[in-house]
Amino acid sequence: MPTPESFLRLRGFAPLPWEEVLQRIERQLGPEFAPVFARLHRAFVAYPVEHTCKAFYDFVARHQLLDLLGCHRFDRMVLLAASLEMNVPSGARVLDYGAGGGVLAQWLRETKQASISALDLSPAVSAGLAAKGFSPPLAGETFDVLLCADSLGEIHADEDDWLSDPENAVDDGFGGELEARYGFAHKLADLKTWLAPQGTVLLFEPVTQAHFWRGAAAVLETADWQVEVLGPAPVWGLRLQQQG
Repeated sequence: MPTPESFLRLRGFAPLPWEEVLQRIERQLGPEFAPVFARLHRAFVAYPVEHTCKAFYDFVARHQLLDLLGCHRFDRMVLLAASLEMNVPSGARVLDYGAGGGVLAQWLRETKQASISALDLSPAVSAGLAAKGFSPPLAGETFDVLLCADSLGEIHADEDDWLSDPENAVDDGFGGELEARYGFAHKLADLKTWLAPQGTVLLFEPVTQAHFWRGAAAVLETADWQVEVLGPAPVWGLRLQQQG
């Protein structure tokens, strides 16, 4: 079985700093489309709502930039793949929610012989996923694993570092503030219908503070989830099952 790093490198990925990624994007797009990318990216970062996210990723998919952007997340994808190797059983039925370029879906299909369906906000990204054999779920279909890998969080949700400060973890309002900013319980409530009985949600976000994940677990337990905190190695996250 390949390691996550060798798996990614065999598919053309290599770790790149953000500045190098931007330079390559500018060269690839040329003077006509590079300013369009810059404008859509600024809007996506400043106002991360549905229509700005969809517009940005539609453009990225149409111009075949997903893998290049993925190079900036190389180390993150290595860690996520390592966690999935530990937490997804062989042959599982998996729904990759917010699948992006489908790298983790490919990893699970090839290393775990998993049956993968995929969803993404962007129609252009979804079309690319379908072309790789990762179609959206059928009506009424359920899954053993619902994978939410960096797909439920909000950009700049903690720009003031209030949640990152461990001293605030003892504040009575910490859980409410975390839910107000990230909305994990609210978002997962809409996804429960895709879970098979005894199905598992694997939730990951690029947050490395232990108190954040303990706080998120406490919030989700009040929303009728059984929660296990994963991490710190290989990566922080949560494993959830519905209570009862």
